[in-house]
Amino acid sequence: MFTISCVNNDGADVEALVTRADAHFSARRMTEAIVAYRQVLSARPRDAHVLHRIGLAYVHTNDMERARGYLEQALQAAPDRAELWEHAGLLAALAGNHESAEAFYRRAIGLAGSTASLHRNLGDCLRQSGCLTEAMTHYEKSIEIEPGLHHAVRALARIHAQLGQLESAAHYWRRAWTLEPASLNDGLSLIAILAKTGRIQLLAHAITQIRTRFADDVTALKALAFVLNTSDRFNDAFSVAKQGLAIDPHHPLLHHNAARALSIRGKIAESRPHSREAARLLPDNPHMQFHLAGVLLGLGEFEEGWKRYRWFYDLPDRQKERIRPIFREWNGEPVAGCRFLLVGEQGLGDEIQFIRFAEWLHRQQATVDVLVSEPILELATRMTGVRAAFTTLPPGPYDYWCYMLRIPEHMKLDISMLPVAMPYLTATPDKSRQWRARIEAISLDKRHANNRRVGVVWAGSPNHALDRYRSIRLDALKPLLGLAGVTWYSLQKGDREFESESLMHEYDLHTLGPAINSFTDTLAILQTLDLLITVDTSVAHLAGAAGLPVWVLVPAYAEWRWLTNRTDSPWYPSMRLFRQRELGEWDPVVKEVQAALQL
Repeated sequence: MFTISCVNNDGADVEALVTRADAHFSARRMTEAIVAYRQVLSARPRDAHVLHRIGLAYVHTNDMERARGYLEQALQAAPDRAELWEHAGLLAALAGNHESAEAFYRRAIGLAGSTASLHRNLGDCLRQSGCLTEAMTHYEKSIEIEPGLHHAVRALARIHAQLGQLESAAHYWRRAWTLEPASLNDGLSLIAILAKTGRIQLLAHAITQIRTRFADDVTALKALAFVLNTSDRFNDAFSVAKQGLAIDPHHPLLHHNAARALSIRGKIAESRPHSREAARLLPDNPHMQFHLAGVLLGLGEFEEGWKRYRWFYDLPDRQKERIRPIFREWNGEPVAGCRFLLVGEQGLGDEIQFIRFAEWLHRQQATVDVLVSEPILELATRMTGVRAAFTTLPPGPYDYWCYMLRIPEHMKLDISMLPVAMPYLTATPDKSRQWRARIEAISLDKRHANNRRVGVVWAGSPNHALDRYRSIRLDALKPLLGLAGVTWYSLQKGDREFESESLMHEYDLHTLGPAINSFTDTLAILQTLDLLITVDTSVAHLAGAAGLPVWVLVPAYAEWRWLTNRTDSPWYPSMRLFRQRELGEWDPVVKEVQAALQL
């Protein structure tokens, strides 16, 4: 509680008190300043300077309500002072009232004309309101007046990036970094944008600048390695991580970035020591532990890999997706005579691959129901080991439940036990007859009657984190499509299913995707074909689970399920793998497939 002593109305006394209050304010002694200003107001209650300053003092003490009250009084006393309107705008913006803030800033500009701070603040307000084009106009005006206004330059960089204007964003990030060369964040933002624009020389120069300026800063090198990894600059990310590890050999995130850079390039064995060290140094971090699980499984080290795989369920972005039935979770107990709910998870390919364990549980004399995604339901209902399939959590009761990808740990799965069950998916007779008739009708042309019938899929879901590396351009497959003695059938689904129509007059290629309504349709088609050639997506699992011939084009980053250095898959005996040697380079893979088709 402030106590206010009486002040004589003598002008000299009041002015001396104002001078003393201003000195407290300038020295950031806000409590003393507030006391003095309130004493002045007892004698001069409409003093705009004092009302303004006491309002600002309350801002510094984080009492926004009093700050706004005094600023409103100051505006009533001196409505022609632009700085009062500008500060009212700042307070409104802090309160999230962008509409009022915008009006206050415009009033200030009307009174004072253009100033760098007013245009910058109005730009901030418009940006928060989503008026990006007008915000850019005011930021540009602010840097015309004050070219070194770093905040406005950075804001322009961010807005251009948000609007997809990457070249302009790169220009402003370069300008921002020139203004503040010691700003690591500006340099990292520039690198991220340059990586997207493909400006390789500028990118290499920027990377070198950061590596030089922050050569002894482990935290900065860790941040740079992370940005390079997320920008798909994996060689550079590994090099930077190694630079940091030379300074601090026990930095867990540098080891993690090194492991990630190596594993995505397909160097799984080389990534292992870095991934293991990151997991050792951060034993409670689910990201580190789960990455190591994937590395170990990819190397065929199933025992430890499956144990560590449980960390998947502790990843922050997985918590809200988890279904947790109220029944007892299975941890490897005997299941003979038990009612068991097997819970599908993750992608459609994962569900198809791991629903095989319903057959294993059935052989252990459990009664098995499965909870699966809608597209898997019809497939699941036809499995011999499944009593009933659901797409919403059934009421039970069940003795046990388990996620599909936790089964391997508890059953102590080893590679020698695979494939566990085969085949375990079949098409319905009606669908098989329907699609066989359709394919036979296509083959009536005598010129193509003896051709091999080969299905093709070139793209997975674009929502997959690394789909840009596993999917392929249809044009890249032209060397295959032009082979004599082969009739091609596109089984592609999704946004790219119509791409094959543009090639139908050039190649013996038939587009089936638009007529495919379910996995059971796809499976019925596959049973009429001689072979499927596909990228790593759910259809590869479908063909493998049915025991049908399938060749899979596997990217260099290969997921753990395809192991390493193998052309076969123990999960699917009918599958052949064609592996990419360098990330993003599909031409050698296509040539290898072409040669195999000509044998």
